[in-house]
Amino acid sequence: MAQLANVSIATVSRVLNNSKPVRPELRERVLKIVQETGFQPNAIARSLVSKETRIIGVMIPDISNNFYSNLIYGIDSVISEYDYSMFLTISDEVVDKELKYLRLFKEKQIDGVIIASIHFLEGNIQTLQEIQVPLVVTGHDLPGYQIPTVNVNNVQASYDATAYLISQGHTKIACISGPLWDPPCGLDRMGGYRKAMRAHDLPIHEGFVVEGEFTAKSGYEAMRRICEEKIRPTAVFVATDLMAVGVLNYLYDHGIRVPEDISVIGFDNLELASLSRPMLTTVHNDPFMYGKAAAEQLLRQIRNEPVERMSTVPHHLVIRHTVSALLE
Repeated sequence: MAQLANVSIATVSRVLNNSKPVRPELRERVLKIVQETGFQPNAIARSLVSKETRIIGVMIPDISNNFYSNLIYGIDSVISEYDYSMFLTISDEVVDKELKYLRLFKEKQIDGVIIASIHFLEGNIQTLQEIQVPLVVTGHDLPGYQIPTVNVNNVQASYDATAYLISQGHTKIACISGPLWDPPCGLDRMGGYRKAMRAHDLPIHEGFVVEGEFTAKSGYEAMRRICEEKIRPTAVFVATDLMAVGVLNYLYDHGIRVPEDISVIGFDNLELASLSRPMLTTVHNDPFMYGKAAAEQLLRQIRNEPVERMSTVPHHLVIRHTVSALLE
């Protein structure tokens, strides 16, 4: 503004933030002009002085998935209290877009980054290390890397879900995992299922173990493949609620009753789990808590405070109407 033309950005910042001493007459002059004009300091100019943008970069794979929208709410519930804004990007699970947004975060010189679900390929890991800003990853465990993570114990939670089916008398249990490129939802949740089956000395029919792709459509297709086997399972553990809805749709379309003919248990406890009919028994995995914990860990990094390398959010089973005891 013309009235402040002869006053440096640094001086205006010192006056408005009361960060460093300024001559009384200059302070009075600046404050008078600010009051008369309603002047608001430019965010970019302010960041040049403070070396902070007050912006947190967030990357998610899918905004339409209720899990990630609730995770965003969790992040915002924390950062908004500390006057940070969010720069949200959506990768669509495309590797090139993930790399592009990681580089964009660095170019924008944002204060920190939270990433939910990413393809951990060599190029992505290298780019993560190169951006050199405080960083937290949710939904992944990263042994061997000094990157703080927030996750549920996917192996134990999947073990618990499968063990619950076994406790209800089921022995022929199928598993629809997440995509194997996503180790927590793919390998770990499948691993928990296999661990429970082995622990109870139950055989695993490999035709019952199918990889899904995070969509209801893939759950529908995976259940079709399972039902084409010569024998049919009496229960199925599904690694996400969204895929489980696809499973329920397939069974309904083909006259297979749930839970009388096949029991179904999901994972995540999304809102749609209570809206499906019958209502879905599932593993509660709170995305809001993911976001909240990730934001808290990130702000500690920004303030140069100690952080945990790995934070674990709790889980529990939510018993509804898609699992029944198998009668002898």
